[in-house]
Amino acid sequence: MYKEGSRDVYDLETTAGFLDFKFDILSLDTSIEKAAYIRGFFDAEGGIPHSRNAKFYIQLVQKDKRKMQSIKEVLQSLGINTGALHNPSRRVDPNYWRIFVSTASHADFARIIGSSHPMKRARFAERMMI
Repeated sequence: MYKEGSRDVYDLETTAGFLDFKFDILSLDTSIEKAAYIRGFFDAEGGIPHSRNAKFYIQLVQKDKRKMQSIKEVLQSLGINTGALHNPSRRVDPNYWRIFVSTASHADFARIIGSSHPMKRARFAERMMI
């Protein structure tokens, strides 16, 4: 594990073969495993507004469309509804994919998935009253 440059970002390098970009999230068996995977994915590749004055949203983004389709499917299997998987701007980046968690599922996402990221966890607690 090492600090990345001068930012407060740390990298963990591992030789664990199962921690691979080719890992198929659909191979996870339990809801606990699925939620833990998506929590890690959200902490790394997801977002919520920084400003408490901004309209609240939960998004997950990545360039791997197939993985994003799997994430959407697993969220739905956990009872968390999402909008359509979409590309926000083909002109800017035709290989960038995003899904939003439906407003009606924000509380479920916060409860079932949550976050281990200190800033995102604090924003959930503040905005979701959890």
